[in-house]
Amino acid sequence: MNPTMKKIFLAPFALTGLTLALAGCGGGSTTVNEDPYKGITTTSSGCTSSSAQCGVFYIDYPVSGLNFDCSSNTKEHYQTQEDGNSVTGGCLATDKVNFYIQGATTSRKITFGEIDLAKIRPKKISTQPAPIRLIDIAQSMTGKTIQNQSMDDETYRVLVGLVRVFQAVGVEQNVNVAGDLQPIALLSTFKDDLKGLDADVSKADFIDGSYATKLKPWVNLDTVDNATAQKVADQLILMSNVSVYTANFLAASTTEGELGGFYGKTTGTSKKESIANLYLLTDRKGYTSGYAVQWTGVPVISETDTSIGSAVARLKLLTQVPPAKINATGLSNDWFNPFTKKISTPLKLFTPNSTDALTLNQGTLFNDTTVPGTEFLYKFTTNDTKAPVSNDVYGKWNQTLNGENFEGGIDIYKANAVTYLSNQVFKTENNVKSGESYVFPLYANITFNFTDSKTNPSVKLGVVIDENGDIRTNIADPSNSSDLSSNQCPTVDAATMKDSRGVQQYRIGTTGVANFSANDKSITIRMILSNPVFGSLDGVLVGLNTPLIYSPINPTDGIPQYTPSGVRINVQNLVVGKDPSKGINITSWDGQAATEATWGNMLAISQYTYNENNKTTTTPEQVALATRTDGTMTIKVADCYAIKNKS
Repeated sequence: MNPTMKKIFLAPFALTGLTLALAGCGGGSTTVNEDPYKGITTTSSGCTSSSAQCGVFYIDYPVSGLNFDCSSNTKEHYQTQEDGNSVTGGCLATDKVNFYIQGATTSRKITFGEIDLAKIRPKKISTQPAPIRLIDIAQSMTGKTIQNQSMDDETYRVLVGLVRVFQAVGVEQNVNVAGDLQPIALLSTFKDDLKGLDADVSKADFIDGSYATKLKPWVNLDTVDNATAQKVADQLILMSNVSVYTANFLAASTTEGELGGFYGKTTGTSKKESIANLYLLTDRKGYTSGYAVQWTGVPVISETDTSIGSAVARLKLLTQVPPAKINATGLSNDWFNPFTKKISTPLKLFTPNSTDALTLNQGTLFNDTTVPGTEFLYKFTTNDTKAPVSNDVYGKWNQTLNGENFEGGIDIYKANAVTYLSNQVFKTENNVKSGESYVFPLYANITFNFTDSKTNPSVKLGVVIDENGDIRTNIADPSNSSDLSSNQCPTVDAATMKDSRGVQQYRIGTTGVANFSANDKSITIRMILSNPVFGSLDGVLVGLNTPLIYSPINPTDGIPQYTPSGVRINVQNLVVGKDPSKGINITSWDGQAATEATWGNMLAISQYTYNENNKTTTTPEQVALATRTDGTMTIKVADCYAIKNKS
């Protein structure tokens, strides 16, 4: 095991996302033009995160120049601005935010919805802007939650209308083709052209569909039909769930309440208990994969430990029973309802070579960060002083294991949401014009090197970053787990994941953002390898950038934890040079500086912890697994890969 891994510590509340330090409001402002016929003047994006009461937010559809007013300040007006890979604004964290489009020289305006920031993000997180989705704006315009993704649903129809307008603006500005999600800028001159409208466009116009006719003098909506807008709307809906989802065995008692962690016990008489760590990844098409490491048994308490509480006692299992891995299938694409934010379809994790399943069957996501398993965590996350009206908001799970039934609670943490993929880097056949070249799908082979290289030879894995921004395997011979690479570029059936050669492939990850600057043409990736087919790579975590604890704790020492660092693939030679022969490379980063790309294996780390406390009884298989805790990566473009031109 890498000796540096054991020396990394993190305070409990920081680890689980509970240090949601308040940030606040301040910054620039602007003055209202008192002439109602001349419109408004906006020169600021509102308050900033450096101010104590500010609630910074970002819009999932990246529209800069979108006007908004904060309910606490009716004299000043603001507009969103581009900030890196997102578009942001800011009001007081307790404000209601009204969105609209209006120029400085005309009173004509397009009115959208009002968003209550305190409902979107009741608990501030200083480093994370609150996500305001176009879904949220549409639901505020109708006052109804989307029930189904059809044009018969009033709110979904409004969502499609909003998308259609922004798409048409993007086409008119020549920044994207219809159907591609890219940033648009509502420039002052463009907003001033609203003076050509015969009347204001209201929420009611989006509800009844008359917006399309009323807006024709301003933007040509004929360039984007409803079917195309629906595809982008569905993309936004799926994107709202794309994240890393984690849970851990951390349990803590305070005077205010308890964290339960990922914990349960048998419903029978055996007195067995269960704790677990969990890593899940939901991709851009909505599929979820990953695994949990579970410890199940009856904790043995020594005479000197008789005074410890049950939450600490169960941590004894980490060194008393070997860890077991249970896999998420990667076949569920609707476990979180994006509109209600509840677990709508139970997510199952299966024990290898068994029908035994652990099911995540209940829970509601609050603050876009947390599914609480206890009343304490619910109150902490929501800022509510009262217990929830219904207990169905709590995270729950059940399991059948070797003929026994278990059930328990779980705290789930959502982190590292994704953004649109800039077409300056993420070039596909779908988002470039005829005659232009495109880079993705990108076929490559990643070489995984082990820190314990004497015991573990390097393994190559073929991967594809597809046209949606998701990552799948490209394995040539699935029977050869020592070489999982391929230099062929087959297509794949999305339903079966069998490629055109008849080889079974696997969903393993997705992309985060596409970076485009003078010194950075790259795309960030995150992957979880969770299937015995991967051999010595089974359990590998790449680019998740989210910590989990891995061993029992000494309160004086802190919490041993491992964080899989961020990872990006640098594609300068493909995007700018258009020359695959010059290659690509893969790195992690420290600030702006590139570092060697690394990976970790939560299963192997857990096994290492067990082995260190049971050196005389471990099996050869357990010893071997514990040597595969971490390592580095390199990457090479597959021999078959070529940059193509759109006909």
